Amino acid sequence: MLDARSVAVVGASADPGKIGYLPVDYLVRFGYEGAIYPVNPRVEEVNGLRCYPSLGSLPAVPDLVGIMVAAPLVPAVLREAGELGIAAAVIISAGFAEAGGEGADLQQEVLAVAEETGIHVCGPNSVGVIATANRMAVTFTAALRQGPLTAPGRIGIVSQSGAFGTVLYGLARHQGLSLHTYISTGNEAQLGIPDYIAAMVEHPDISTIGGYVEAIRDGPGFLEAGRAARQAGKPVVLVKVGASAAGASAATSHTGSLTGDDRTYQAAFDQVGVARAIDEQHLLDVLQAFDVMPNVPAGDRLAIASMSGGAGVLLCDAAHDHGLTVPPFPEDVVARLGQVLPSFAAVQNPVDFTGQFVTNTVGLRTVLSELAAVGDAVILFAGLGWTADGAWVEAVVEAAGTTPIVVVSPLATDDQRDRLRAAGVPLYDSPVQAVRVLKTLVEWKSWRPPEGAAPIGSAERVASLTEAEGKALLADHGLAVPRSELVASGAEASIAARRLGGTVVMKIGNASHKSDLGGVRLGVDHTDAARVFEELAVTVGGGVLIEEMITGGIELAVGASWQEPFGHVMMVGFGGVGIELLDDTAFGLAPLSVADAGTMVRSLAGYPLLDGYRGSPKRDTDALAEAISIISRIVAGAGPRLRELDINPIAVLPVGRGVVALDFFAEFSSAG
Repeated sequence: MLDARSVAVVGASADPGKIGYLPVDYLVRFGYEGAIYPVNPRVEEVNGLRCYPSLGSLPAVPDLVGIMVAAPLVPAVLREAGELGIAAAVIISAGFAEAGGEGADLQQEVLAVAEETGIHVCGPNSVGVIATANRMAVTFTAALRQGPLTAPGRIGIVSQSGAFGTVLYGLARHQGLSLHTYISTGNEAQLGIPDYIAAMVEHPDISTIGGYVEAIRDGPGFLEAGRAARQAGKPVVLVKVGASAAGASAATSHTGSLTGDDRTYQAAFDQVGVARAIDEQHLLDVLQAFDVMPNVPAGDRLAIASMSGGAGVLLCDAAHDHGLTVPPFPEDVVARLGQVLPSFAAVQNPVDFTGQFVTNTVGLRTVLSELAAVGDAVILFAGLGWTADGAWVEAVVEAAGTTPIVVVSPLATDDQRDRLRAAGVPLYDSPVQAVRVLKTLVEWKSWRPPEGAAPIGSAERVASLTEAEGKALLADHGLAVPRSELVASGAEASIAARRLGGTVVMKIGNASHKSDLGGVRLGVDHTDAARVFEELAVTVGGGVLIEEMITGGIELAVGASWQEPFGHVMMVGFGGVGIELLDDTAFGLAPLSVADAGTMVRSLAGYPLLDGYRGSPKRDTDALAEAISIISRIVAGAGPRLRELDINPIAVLPVGRGVVALDFFAEFSSAG
């Protein structure tokens, strides 16, 4: 598809007012290097090319076919293509699953034909495919009407939105990015985002991959493609939409795909080191940086030089907001800067170079050299770059070496931008743009692959668990749980309470959010156990669990839920009964190693409470990480029938005393 040497367009039109005219027009106009075969039984010539009545009448079998006929005709055309041995098809026709009803049935028929004949299918409902290396544009997008393809580059973009994806393509061209490939995935009847990422990873001429994503159907395929990209050293940067309820609803109606829980997607991205862009401009900014910079910042220390004190303050604030540091310079660096800067200039980080950079390029070279020696990255605010004669650009180019340099110059000329990018220096219009790009690059560079862990147990063992059974399972794998007894009468409750220490916890059985149901009583004296049993028995309609009272712990929650398409997602967070209110949580894909679980724990905003905050006892976070890992491995072994697991709270005791799982709730699907 990406390197097709010949293309057929079924549904080609000689009428410039119809979309069937555009693919052939683009192929001819942009100088496609392969053979072009328009196909339409009612037309003899399209754009000066002979038009054929059918695929079977072509003089040779093309590598790729673009299909632009009415939806009901597509399966027959696709079957003919597959039986002729055509390798790939781009179905631009709409009216399939996105339309519902009969359209969804037609899409299933397309998939069946593809699987039967072996042809690879992009779409249906795709805007098309663009490959700049061979000047191929099998698309009807209006983004190409105002100019040529971008110059052949090394960036591949894949988009689940056709119209917005072509806007991305247009923006990339307008902002000077050079693309290798653009793919509109359409409804993804067969091929999906993971397949296109994997293909771009394998393509020798593509070095950076970007995309717009609404939903991923093949979770394991996505993770495999992400790992392959990391192994190949090719950054993958994605905009993932649908985080809000309104956005998820809009995406569902747009492509017929459920977007999934946003935190699950973030956990998947973190698992394989995929960078996440917050919007389309951030995506293009990061793609530019990865494309032009010879190396990525190895740390988070920024050294800032600016012709404007105000811009320096903006850059400092942006660095703080994005978790980057602006460290003070050593005294010897300050002294050397003072020798080349005017007396009224600021020689600390950020350096206020004033307007001198316009004329004193020798001083600028010195400043950049000094800053490159102390920062992991250098940001230069050049401001009114167009007012200079361009010598400042040469100074930056000369300084661009082992330390990454980023320029902020909203009024630089196109020539200055091109010269900087050619030298490996990305250029942005605003301080915030530059800083958030560097933050993304630092995160990408610092990513380390998770250690991973093996599932334990089996789906048969974890098939249906009450709280008592669940805690027994945890205990079998080395997790501490309170001593407990299940009682069926008030008399049994009194006896059990005395046996378990005199002051106990009493609760109803296997239910989530027991506190909301009034089903948990703390600190019950054995003399009151019989009365409390009668009160709880009214709620539960059965036995009551008596447990020893555990004190001295900080309560967290550990949970898991089955989330398509990635499987079980683990959660750890603060809050106990208030976990939804505090929303201090971390997520990861099961199973987790102890080290990976520890990383989740340390990422919590409330982690200092576990680490001896204001002189309080340090908590056994090592034991907590080990517990999370064990639970995640049990969950992974249970399989998809286990839909939800909730251990809330789990008490984290002082160092050396471990953790205790105080509650257990599991929910299972009825299907095997």
